[in-house]
Amino acid sequence: MLKQALVIFSILPLTAMAAPVVEGVYVSGTNKRVHLSSFEYEGAKHYELFLANMIGDSSFVIASKAKPIQDGSTVIFTVPESGYLDYQSNLGCRVEVDFLSNEIQLRNLSNCTSTERAFNGSYVYSKQSSIVPKKYQGAWGECQYPKSSREQAFLSENKGSSNGTQRFDVIKVDPISSNELNVIGAFYYEADPVIHTINYKYLPDKSVRIKADWNDNSSIYKKCRD
Repeated sequence: MLKQALVIFSILPLTAMAAPVVEGVYVSGTNKRVHLSSFEYEGAKHYELFLANMIGDSSFVIASKAKPIQDGSTVIFTVPESGYLDYQSNLGCRVEVDFLSNEIQLRNLSNCTSTERAFNGSYVYSKQSSIVPKKYQGAWGECQYPKSSREQAFLSENKGSSNGTQRFDVIKVDPISSNELNVIGAFYYEADPVIHTINYKYLPDKSVRIKADWNDNSSIYKKCRD
């Protein structure tokens, strides 16, 4: 009996521990999406929420935490001040976010515009929208240079680029066929949140042709061996 009690006691702390929130894309219905990501800076964890729908409305809010956000937490995100704009109608907009297991709930608290208010509601994590198929990930182009000096890979698990420098957060992965897909990404460019689509297509020689919706030209990249 004592042995059983010790076993139960030993597993209680493990089951009681909250898990870190899952980063990636959370969806509500067919249009509204929220992309959650984080980065480390000066000893603190900084979280970013990109609010976007499929008709072009978007916003961007941030929060800083000393420790990673756990499931069960409630965190206030705010719209950051921009150095590019003299006037921001949504400056200081506060969005309250409840983090549940694979679900987040958004509520606007103050100073928000109709854009932010439109994203009130519940969102569920979508692995399909968060993860780019592995065949498209990796180092492409500039293979003649050493790996250490190449530009970043133009597509990773959840971030992409048309040329290795123009980063965007993936908010939707839309396969067209087994060798072609559209990746919709969210940019934060000079205080202007924008949504763009890049098409990736495998060619018979196993190179990939990419074409972004902001450019009439396409580019072809070969995958590096290392």
